[in-house]
Amino acid sequence: MIYNMRVYDLKMGTVPKYMAAVRDIAVPIRADHGVKLAGWYYTDVGHQHRVVHIWAYEDYTHFEKASSAVKADVRWQNEYIPAVKDFIRNQEDWMMRSPDFAPQVK
Repeated sequence: MIYNMRVYDLKMGTVPKYMAAVRDIAVPIRADHGVKLAGWYYTDVGHQHRVVHIWAYEDYTHFEKASSAVKADVRWQNEYIPAVKDFIRNQEDWMMRSPDFAPQVK
């Protein structure tokens, strides 16, 4: 398994709307393309207006294929992107591996 960890800094007041769009639109689209949600967090204390997504992929081939499919999905283009594009101030993106002693997404 590999994990795509995404950290977004959002505009003040947009976290609840962003979470709703992810829950209602992005998670189902990604699931339809074989992408599993490994973790999703937002700050309570510390750097405010920050969310972290962690998506699980079988390997880099799966990542490339699924990422292309998600981006090409009309729901992604016509529903999700328009719903969230004005909320995002900054994005960081990492590909991560997990050690054998950590829980694995199944």
